[in-house]
Amino acid sequence: MARLATMTVWDVQLGLAIHVKAPNGKYIVIDLGTGTYESGNSTPILKRRFDNIAYMILTHPHLDHISDILNFDINQPKILLRPKSLTNAEVMYGVRICDKDKFKKYCEINDRYNSPVRDDDENNTENPNNYAGLDIQTFSTSACDHSNFNNFSIITVFTLSGIKVVVCGDNEKESLDILMKRSDFKDAVRYADVLVAPHHGRESAYHSDFVSLVNPRVTIISDTNKSDASASDKYTKMSRGWKVGGIDRKCITTRNDGNITVVFGECDDPAYSGTMRISTSK
Repeated sequence: MARLATMTVWDVQLGLAIHVKAPNGKYIVIDLGTGTYESGNSTPILKRRFDNIAYMILTHPHLDHISDILNFDINQPKILLRPKSLTNAEVMYGVRICDKDKFKKYCEINDRYNSPVRDDDENNTENPNNYAGLDIQTFSTSACDHSNFNNFSIITVFTLSGIKVVVCGDNEKESLDILMKRSDFKDAVRYADVLVAPHHGRESAYHSDFVSLVNPRVTIISDTNKSDASASDKYTKMSRGWKVGGIDRKCITTRNDGNITVVFGECDDPAYSGTMRISTSK
């Protein structure tokens, strides 16, 4: 018997794009980064036609996290989650002319998805049975200064068969300080297997108490060789380690390792050592 979920952290260089496939084939998409043309990742990921996007999370409206949004209607999700406390006027303020179409699309989508999710909706994440046992929890705060959208980022926690994955947006210390005062948040992220680091592994987002609580086996950083991932050594020291390609690893990055795939859950196949397997494209 197999009950496995698959998470892909795409090598988009600048930004974040994650697809999680639940055991029943439903997709959960987190952010719409597309990468840089110089990296060779110029093809928007949504054009790969994932036909069963049940749930999409846009962690926050910064360009590197929504750059593929003009292809949104190719693969419209059934349910969309985004930071609702940020107004369209705030989102559009100061946007460069060359980027306006993307942010206008974000605002149009923000207005379109304005109906509450029904309790009996087959894609409602409140019921793990809708995702074949994959439990999905989300956390964010609206109490931060609106001048920094990073701190409105949504954090997602996936759990399946005892394996826990924590995915951050661009949260910095202010939002993490607030969330760390919540017992439900601390219970959800405590002692995870995988952490997708906040804000591309940068020092400005490194929160030692948060990372210590998560206590991940492996930390994944989505970054580019032009970004300041200066906290990567700290994440390495705070991670317990796991076999990746037969080598014990503690911190892996899209910059060095390409696309990163995490398969987790339960399976009788001996190829799945334990209940989690991590592989990279490089």
